[in-house]
Amino acid sequence: MTALNGPLPGQARKSVNNKSAAFALAMSCSLAGIGGAITLTPATAFAQQSTARQHFSIPPGKLSDVLAQFAAQAGVPLSFDPQVLSGMRSDGLEGTYSTQEGFQALLAGTGYGLQSKGESGYSLRRIPSDPVTLSPIRVDAGAGQESGYGPVTGYAATRSITATKMDIPLIETPQSVSVVTADQIEIQDAESLHQALLYTPGVVPMGSDNLVSDGLIIRGFNVTGSSPMYLNGSKLPRNTFSGVSEPYAMERIEMLKGPASVLYGNAAPGGIVNMVSKLPQSKTSRELKVQAGSFDRKQLAGDFTGALTKDGSLSYRVTGLVRRSDTMTDHIPDDRDFGQLSLRWQPSDDTSLTLLANSQHNDTVYLYGLPLEGTVRHNVNGDIDRDLFIGEPDFDSFETHNKTLGYLFSHRLNDTFTFRQNALYFDAETDWDYLIMGSLDASQRLLSRTSAARNDRDRTFTLDNQLQAKWHWGLAEHTSLIGLDYEQSRFKRTQYRGTAEALDIFNPVYGSPVALDTTPVSDTTQDSDKLGLYAQEHIKIDGHWVVMLGGRYDQVDGKGKDHLAGISATIYDEHAFTGRAGLLYLFDNGLAPYISYAESFEPISGQNAGGQAFEPTEGKQTEIGLRYQPRSGFTSITASAYQLTQENVLTSDLANPGFSVQEGEVESSGFELEARTNLSNGLNLIASYAYIDNEVTKSNSGTEGNRTNGVPRNMASLWADYAFDGSLYGLGLGAGVRYIGETRDIANTVAVPSYTVVDATLRYRLSPQWLMTLNVDNLFDEEYATCSYACFYGVKRSATVTVKYQW
Repeated sequence: MTALNGPLPGQARKSVNNKSAAFALAMSCSLAGIGGAITLTPATAFAQQSTARQHFSIPPGKLSDVLAQFAAQAGVPLSFDPQVLSGMRSDGLEGTYSTQEGFQALLAGTGYGLQSKGESGYSLRRIPSDPVTLSPIRVDAGAGQESGYGPVTGYAATRSITATKMDIPLIETPQSVSVVTADQIEIQDAESLHQALLYTPGVVPMGSDNLVSDGLIIRGFNVTGSSPMYLNGSKLPRNTFSGVSEPYAMERIEMLKGPASVLYGNAAPGGIVNMVSKLPQSKTSRELKVQAGSFDRKQLAGDFTGALTKDGSLSYRVTGLVRRSDTMTDHIPDDRDFGQLSLRWQPSDDTSLTLLANSQHNDTVYLYGLPLEGTVRHNVNGDIDRDLFIGEPDFDSFETHNKTLGYLFSHRLNDTFTFRQNALYFDAETDWDYLIMGSLDASQRLLSRTSAARNDRDRTFTLDNQLQAKWHWGLAEHTSLIGLDYEQSRFKRTQYRGTAEALDIFNPVYGSPVALDTTPVSDTTQDSDKLGLYAQEHIKIDGHWVVMLGGRYDQVDGKGKDHLAGISATIYDEHAFTGRAGLLYLFDNGLAPYISYAESFEPISGQNAGGQAFEPTEGKQTEIGLRYQPRSGFTSITASAYQLTQENVLTSDLANPGFSVQEGEVESSGFELEARTNLSNGLNLIASYAYIDNEVTKSNSGTEGNRTNGVPRNMASLWADYAFDGSLYGLGLGAGVRYIGETRDIANTVAVPSYTVVDATLRYRLSPQWLMTLNVDNLFDEEYATCSYACFYGVKRSATVTVKYQW
């Protein structure tokens, strides 16, 4: 038995907020990692303290450390064997609690409870598997109590709503799902969706569009123009350039790999991305972050949440960010103003209504790209500078204003049925002036340019109704889902063209005149209405077998109008049925092999030579995989192999030049491995590998055998970070390495070299409130490029210093 003396009587109620006290407490807590029992024995009596309420401020960490800090601050003795809590982590504790309330909040969902030993203090006891009635204290999801709608401690999520639209454990989901947690976003300082997904297998960001677009390639398919983005399960059917996502506002980012039409309607076969917002919590938490870094970066961000009523039935959350920054490329800013407000009303455990609104303004410049010659091909004049801007500083601009307003409603009707309704309104406007890159002259110095401008307005409303039933029949546990969703979208675009002078890319001189025609070259409106009815059945048999079945019927109508020509036409009027099926077996040791089949469809606008509207493309995927998730819940490993085919792809109509027929086909097969773990010794790991064999298998355009541009055959990554204990308590460091194999441009005429990039982070917690962090991306300043219609340099080495205050 190891005995540790707690705080002195006069110190028992004080938060640890000075350097020496924090160090002493850290040394005491570090002993929780040593085998043997721990006894925290304050010298003062604790009977009165068990019911008295006081404020606690304890940062996240190992559950054994957090419990030790709580007992020390509360001034009560606590005895427990730290080995029984090995591998468990806690979100910490912030707010006013009695001793019993605090322990109950920290131990919720861990399988352990508090046992009184009279004047000797408290110890931990294992809670039996039978249901236990607890005191009516409202506790948000925390350690060991993860919800698919809420936060995750560390990197390894155990539940998700994206794959099934139900809060189902990932280990029971027979399709590949990747989850990027808020902890990963913060530790890696991800400034965009692209950066947040850099360590996710099978996902390739599109060029350098992270400033103006969330463009992605998933499993070899470009999903950018297919509205792959979802917010809390509701579609954000924005066009390619109507905005980007703000990772700071996300609790988690989930990616469902492969066809997803059964639950989400029209989609590209590669997959979808669902972002789960930071939503109100009844436990008070506040933070402010100040950042400064490379490219004259300055940023202020804040996140505030807590209860508005004593019983916690009404809670709020306010998240905001202001950034003023330049970028690696001359004359391109990265300025952003973002705000998000949410209110949750939860009068009982059965009913919840969350109102959510956000607004975002981005001010930047579209980076059109650079020529092949001088980036990945030889140029007689040398290499093009990485910071070269090919536009005109006084002309080019890209400005977006985005707004969303919606709600999440859930009501449990009885022990069997739960009704959910999610609504979202999205409004975006983009004003865009830019110069289009032409070709180099014979000297390979002068680059021809033309001017362009456009205004986009995108307004969309989505409504998703879900009725879920949980019921038993014999040895089978059923979770059934029936849904009806509706989407109405209105999109308008006006475009202009003009002229501009050529630019010497090796000695650029800006200020030449730019002309735009006063009459637009196009002025169009597209309206679409989509209605879908879907059903899904998740069956768990005898605690081991899992069967999942689903089907969906969609009706999609689209109309377009050319305002210049005064012509209106039907773009598409289609219906489609898609299905999915999966089978999985749960072994007692945490292994779960599975096999699944899924379908997708995606409408195509236009007509063939006979005047008939094109049919939707169809995606079909067969996947086999193996998941491993031990009972501790802090490790998740998934290995999967897939065969994915897209049919009805447009290709040239050889009999009618200038028209297309749907005789094309693209196939992508591959293997993915993803491992995430939060080890009890403070070490966190993310490892991934993907092999992608992607090619055009049918084409009338001579492109058979070509690969999708930007898709590597091999990609791999490894990230590790470590939080020190003992005398170095408060110090943490991490590093990651990312490898992207050789890729091809659009024409498949250029082989773009592979590259390897290293990232690093260093952090130090000065106290429970103060945290300082240094992040360095591309640590060794690797020079690399990606190419599609043009080439884009990867961001050079950049560093960011963050100071965060929590209270």
